[in-house]
Amino acid sequence: MDGQKKRNAAKDFASGIALVLFGIYIIIESLNMKVYNTFIDAPGFFPLIIGVVLTVLGAILTIIGYKTGGVAELKEVLTGKFLKAFVKDDSTIRVLILLAMMVVYMYILVGRIHFILATTIYLTANFLYLKALKKWWVSIIVAVVASVVIFYAFQLGLGITMP
Repeated sequence: MDGQKKRNAAKDFASGIALVLFGIYIIIESLNMKVYNTFIDAPGFFPLIIGVVLTVLGAILTIIGYKTGGVAELKEVLTGKFLKAFVKDDSTIRVLILLAMMVVYMYILVGRIHFILATTIYLTANFLYLKALKKWWVSIIVAVVASVVIFYAFQLGLGITMP
């Protein structure tokens, strides 16, 4: 088996395990949601379906990764040399910064300040960091418009109160 296929086997195996764990988490959380009349019209019904699908697909991916030698390759990948290179890689740093922005948005901004302002700050920071738009002021305008549209689409269109 060539090097790329072995690395893909390791990715399949590790990603499959992560999906199974995430799916189980979603299932548990959906079952803990309040049931008003019946479970079919409860807010946890759709997340339960998503959790089951993620768990099943993750299990399939894990089995594929295992059968193609993912465990052995994963042991090779998780060496100190590889991990040091991975942590120092620009794309890894970029993903970690974006994840940090998301955590700040979800756990610090949302719920403490108005949703539109929190989302505008988050989107603007992402646009500027990713250099998604050429001018900084266009990033702000797009973030404000997107935040307002999202807020009112959910509030007025779907009847869902945003935090």
